[in-house]
Amino acid sequence: MAPRADHSLPKPWERLVDESGYYFYWNPETDETQYERPTCPPPRNFAQGSCTIEFDGASRGNPGRAGAGAVLRAPDNTVLFYLREGLGFATNNVAEYRALILGLECALSKGFRNVRVQGDSMLVCMQQVQGAWRVQDPKMAQLCGEAKELMRQFTSFHIQHVPRELNSEADAQANHAINLAENETEEIAGGFRRRIY
Repeated sequence: MAPRADHSLPKPWERLVDESGYYFYWNPETDETQYERPTCPPPRNFAQGSCTIEFDGASRGNPGRAGAGAVLRAPDNTVLFYLREGLGFATNNVAEYRALILGLECALSKGFRNVRVQGDSMLVCMQQVQGAWRVQDPKMAQLCGEAKELMRQFTSFHIQHVPRELNSEADAQANHAINLAENETEEIAGGFRRRIY
């Protein structure tokens, strides 16, 4: 029996809070979890607006279980969206590209047309996406092509490399994403968590 809408808990469910501050229910007998779903905030119109995308990828083992994470911020630095994607078994470089693509796709879908992108992957930010290095691996070439195709759809686009310590929130999302199923995506906005399969 799952938790009821009024938050009363049939045994053995427990109400806990995760590292991001979101409440969830946990059944210690089955290890099942269910997140609370607060009221979804009203949609905002971002058409022609600007945002910053922070992205990062993570892989336990490289290759190993991997996840992609991104954070979209308003011009005043307010966090608009946290994004997570489970990748199954992948390398760190693949995870970095998937994180970039995840952020770009979200920005386009919300109506943003002017974006600044930052990540701590020198490979992605400075070498391949900007064309400084030739991409030889077929899988990486495909991901790089996807990223470039998305980039061309923005009115203005700028990407820069930042030190790892300035990319900690995207890193946290990538590490959370490792625990998601392959191709499972989470979008978190205003405390509302939406899962996309």
